[in-house]
Amino acid sequence: MTGQRLAIRLMIAQATLFAAETAIIHHIGAQVSALQLAFVRGASGVVLALALAPGLAVMRTRQPGLQLLRGGVAFLYLLAMIYSFGHLPFADATAISYTQTLYIAVFSVLILGETVSGLNWAAAAIGIAGALLISKPSFSGWTFAYFLAVLATSLNGLSFVLNRYLQREDSEASTMFYTNLVPAIGSLPAFVWAAPPPADTLVWLPALALLGPLGVYCGIAAVRRSSAATLGPYTLLRLVIALSAGVVVFHEKPDAISAIGAGLILGSCLLSAGYANRRYSQSLSAAFVKTRPDRASEPTGMISAR
Repeated sequence: MTGQRLAIRLMIAQATLFAAETAIIHHIGAQVSALQLAFVRGASGVVLALALAPGLAVMRTRQPGLQLLRGGVAFLYLLAMIYSFGHLPFADATAISYTQTLYIAVFSVLILGETVSGLNWAAAAIGIAGALLISKPSFSGWTFAYFLAVLATSLNGLSFVLNRYLQREDSEASTMFYTNLVPAIGSLPAFVWAAPPPADTLVWLPALALLGPLGVYCGIAAVRRSSAATLGPYTLLRLVIALSAGVVVFHEKPDAISAIGAGLILGSCLLSAGYANRRYSQSLSAAFVKTRPDRASEPTGMISAR
């Protein structure tokens, strides 16, 4: 399996995990402190990182300052995301969260120095249009929670890109460790001193402890194997997965507009993957010609045929 294909599969897994997580947060977010939920997610992520690389190896980093910055960004994102999904209409919070695809493309250029093609930008725009058709946000009664949702989205896009930047020198486990360590430490006081969550919400906490960290790790592992801009549209898949779950579990038939939206999101993923595969094929051809200079003058079709 190529790195590109594995990265796409990891993003699909992340979308599934995050779809379930955001549904749970929306269900209990108004009853549980955002800091308490952040601690559960962060502490569980630290445990997962330690399981991936036992001992002190997980703490080794050549970029301690940047790792802590990434952790701080993750902490702010968690708080803003949990609050917005707990206090906004689910459709509005979802629609805003999916604009992260554009942030990923922008930060890929500014931070990673990657070339984002016109097809990548088009894929991002098509995917966001599909997300809006499915979520059908109303954006009525603008409140502070909307501002936090926008902030969370930009921070999430920044986190996604920093994951790739950090792994130029550090391991996946180290990035996972520091990404979750800062939120766990930052939210610990509130977890200790705040009133216990309502009893009827406790049953959901183990699911959050599992779904969120696994989803984060899938994203970290994915960007190690593919460009961030290419994988950006795949962050929209959780909306399609949630829509499909409604059909399978609750027998809810989506309307025509939602079906079109799902098709646009899938199309954006295919468009982005098609561009990535074309670049991968071109790089292979270039590498082949470099190792066989005697055939550099032959047409590409002749090289491929042999």
